[in-house]
Amino acid sequence: MNEPSDRPAAATRDESRNPLVRRWLLNLALLLVVILLAVFAWYRSAHPPKEAQPALTELDPEAVRRVEIERTNQPLVVLERGEGGWRLTAPLQARADSFAVDALLRLARAPIEATVAADGDLARYGLARPTLVVRFDGAAIRFGEMHPLKDDHYVQYGSAVHLISSRYYAQAAAKYTNLIDGRLIEPGRKPVSFKLPGFALTQKDGTWQRQPEIASLSSDRINAFVDDWRHSRALQVEKYSGRKAMDHVIITFEDEPGHKTTLDLGVIARTPELVLARPDEGLEYHFPEEAGQRLFTLNADNPK
Repeated sequence: MNEPSDRPAAATRDESRNPLVRRWLLNLALLLVVILLAVFAWYRSAHPPKEAQPALTELDPEAVRRVEIERTNQPLVVLERGEGGWRLTAPLQARADSFAVDALLRLARAPIEATVAADGDLARYGLARPTLVVRFDGAAIRFGEMHPLKDDHYVQYGSAVHLISSRYYAQAAAKYTNLIDGRLIEPGRKPVSFKLPGFALTQKDGTWQRQPEIASLSSDRINAFVDDWRHSRALQVEKYSGRKAMDHVIITFEDEPGHKTTLDLGVIARTPELVLARPDEGLEYHFPEEAGQRLFTLNADNPK
């Protein structure tokens, strides 16, 4: 005698349908994938990728050794690449900011937005008498007027006139002081003493000591103070104005064993900004006022 099943007949029917439902859902998912692939293929065919824009020049920025910038009624700006990196050599001598120079060099490979038909009418594009000329190793890029409807500038390279993004004009037309390295102290120099208004620091056997001494002052705090000086970077660098210093900071370096040099910094102002002069470079370094608190205060209750 067969025993009656404990499972309802409806449950048995649902289980028998489950494989069919799963198969139907799988087929539906596959159909959706096929449809999406077809739509994607259609979109790609209707919107082919834009071809790479040609570069303004064939110059290799890494190979450029000299850059000249001519602007109407402005001094000639000259940058030269040497073993120690880029230096500004005109209108004054200064270490150059490598990031600013790299941004300027990108002009050589600027993408051409459009090429203007060569009809010889340079005046039409503001190129008869260009107000800005950039030369890379003598190869001249002349800037004309801005396009009336686009954020692009007309430029002439060789005999051709092109349109390129106006950001390249902005970089080349900026103040030459923007090309100066904002670091107060050259990288790699090793300070061994500081003489500041009110106190001094001296390194002995690898340990910094403050005079007058503060017993609760930690070595970590002193090391952080020294690092603030070593890595200080001005917001702006200007030609030395000749203003009289209100105080002085004397830093002694030992860049080579047994060979010491000194740097005399003139404190030109503490408010509304900190201004430090390096007469040896003929430059003034401008910092925010709060930088003066970090660079001229070394107390145990003034943590970094």
